[in-house]
Amino acid sequence: MHLYYLGPKGTFSYLAAQNYIQQSQYTKNLKLVSKESLYEVIMALNHKEDALAIVPIENAIEGTINIVADTLVHQKLCVIDEVTLKVQLALYGEHSQTVDHITHVYSIDPAISQAQQFIRRHHFNITNTTSTIAALSYINRHSAAIAPLGSGELYGYKALETHIEDSPNNMTRFLVLKNNTNITQLTGKECLMIITPTYDKPGILASILNTFYLFDINLKWVASRPLKTKLGRYRFFVQAESIDDHTLQKVCTILDTLDFQTTLLGRFN
Repeated sequence: MHLYYLGPKGTFSYLAAQNYIQQSQYTKNLKLVSKESLYEVIMALNHKEDALAIVPIENAIEGTINIVADTLVHQKLCVIDEVTLKVQLALYGEHSQTVDHITHVYSIDPAISQAQQFIRRHHFNITNTTSTIAALSYINRHSAAIAPLGSGELYGYKALETHIEDSPNNMTRFLVLKNNTNITQLTGKECLMIITPTYDKPGILASILNTFYLFDINLKWVASRPLKTKLGRYRFFVQAESIDDHTLQKVCTILDTLDFQTTLLGRFN
């Protein structure tokens, strides 16, 4: 069974995929297959009904991963699990280098923004690259790369300094996706759904939140994305904790009465 991820080896998606393999019931059958973009990772599921994909959906600092949220709206996919990965960064260079040799660092913008204190302390010049792993190719005598801790070693580089991220509490949450054409029953304590208003009116978000509050349901995640039809129109992603089937049905019934369309993306533990 294929498990698609945003590659190449060493990315945060790769590390999250490795974590999932260790805890998954599919451990012996999963084969990691890299893709060049998150969109390609998700779309690959349309061509293999028994495959899985792992994609980031939320970062504790950067927020919702918009390309993933928007793509989930239009694809027949099901969320079957989630993986949380601690964001840890390192400065990678050649084995003969030390931090004192470095004047320039390369990485993607999110990694650079999450290591600002370290960069400013050392007065590094910075250049953006297409990925943290692509940044490794720019390593030379006076240049280094900021990449996920544990990734540079895969390509023969040395961690000149570790745990350089600004926040020690930064986490990224990943969703494990499957083509939903062959899924007949969803189970689990967590529920992820999309709630779309059928028309604009005052108190839309309050109506959604109050419906879950009515049943004392805690919401683990609430995010909004534009409907892309008119300025100021949004759909909402909601992840509820510890909600049973009976209560979920009541919630959906009320939301339907309030003129919301609900789409269940997944039930998982």
